[in-house]
Amino acid sequence: MDKRAFFTYRIAALLMAALLILATGAALAAKFTNTDANLSKVVLNVSNMSCSGCISTIKGALAGYSGIKDILVDVGSGKAEIYYDRKKLKDLTGIEKAITDSGYPAKITKTYTPEDLRKERGMVASKAEYYIASVSGYDISRADFEMELNAARQRIRKAYGDGILETAQGRELANRLKTQVASRLIEEGILLQEIKKSGYELNEDIVNSELEKYIKNSGKNGNEFQQSIKDKGYDYGYFKKKFETRLLINRYLDEKVLAGASTQYDKRRMFASWFKNSKLLTEVVYYDKDLEKIALNSNASGSCCAAK
Repeated sequence: MDKRAFFTYRIAALLMAALLILATGAALAAKFTNTDANLSKVVLNVSNMSCSGCISTIKGALAGYSGIKDILVDVGSGKAEIYYDRKKLKDLTGIEKAITDSGYPAKITKTYTPEDLRKERGMVASKAEYYIASVSGYDISRADFEMELNAARQRIRKAYGDGILETAQGRELANRLKTQVASRLIEEGILLQEIKKSGYELNEDIVNSELEKYIKNSGKNGNEFQQSIKDKGYDYGYFKKKFETRLLINRYLDEKVLAGASTQYDKRRMFASWFKNSKLLTEVVYYDKDLEKIALNSNASGSCCAAK
């Protein structure tokens, strides 16, 4: 893989970390019991949010509405999900206006009936064993998540000692690692969905050629390289799959998204704009309720925004 491609991927990785995708999903509905016969949900796109202070403002704007069961606001995805009793709350445009009037322009994008939510709960429960989340229908494998998480834990133990993750601070770090790994996989899923929609593909010969170059540039023979991958906590078959994915992303970004950029600043700006639009059109559903809870708690701990 050439240096330009790796440089592009590093830009993408840094920006994706800054634009953390912690979109809310269907798993929250599972906290309500089947006796909530009238429980419904409305999803809104919300602009101008940047931190937990924005979340508090939006929740405050809806405090007077009877029938609201729960309000879930996700800064990263620019979305809000509101669970409500459809018998008590019938004017959803009032919610849209209240959020907009509080300083955060909102627009209803989707509504769910009680039957929709029941089906959603069943789907989440059945898929949770094999997948952690879905990105607009692209399921993120639990096996991939565990592979990346174990490799991250291995790096932490190697740097700070075997017992680091068993301490109080280590347990907090372990939760952060889960969020970071899940977020990276979700971000990758968003990119792959955009590439899929465009019809862009890589020839298998190109992938094999670039992999051979990568191994040669490592200064190791085939067996030594495979062992180095295992030493980092990865299965070699998984590494090959991720190599192809990242090569595909790099080439697509270089050729289709950043082709007109002449400076690093232009690349960052163009990617940020493109990725922001992509994530707004993406629906992320967490199948793993515990992971979603960790992600949402992490997302709500941002710094306060400046006064408007």
